[in-house]
Amino acid sequence: MKFIMLAYTNAQTWVEGTWDPEEFQKACDFYEQLGKDLAESGEGVYTAGLGDPSLTRTIRETPTGTVAADGPYAEVKEVLASFGIVDVVSADRAYEIAHRIVDAVGDIVEVRPLMDGSADS
Repeated sequence: MKFIMLAYTNAQTWVEGTWDPEEFQKACDFYEQLGKDLAESGEGVYTAGLGDPSLTRTIRETPTGTVAADGPYAEVKEVLASFGIVDVVSADRAYEIAHRIVDAVGDIVEVRPLMDGSADS
C-alpha cells in the first residue's frame, strides 16, 4: 500500500529563519537516517523537501475566471515543508513511520493513501 506523508512545520520559524542551528542539524541528520532506513527496508519510494513558501503560486478557478496568487496565506500557522511516499504492508506501518517523524522533529505529519488504481487503494 502506498501512502504520502506530508510534513508541516511552523510557518513563523520558516519565514523568519529562527531555527536553532543545533536542532536544525539534528532534524537533517534524522531525515537522512530515516531515508537510509526506508531504502534498506524497501519501503521508501520518494522524498523531497519543498522550496520556500514565499515562492508558492496558487492557481484557482473563480466566478470571474482563473486567478493566480503569489505566496502563502498570511494566516497560515504551518507550512508544507516536505513529503515522502512510502510503500508499506499496512496503514499501521505508515502511521508508525509518521510517529517516528513527529517524535524526532516535532513536525505535523499528515498520512494519506495514494489512489493508484490497485486493489489496495
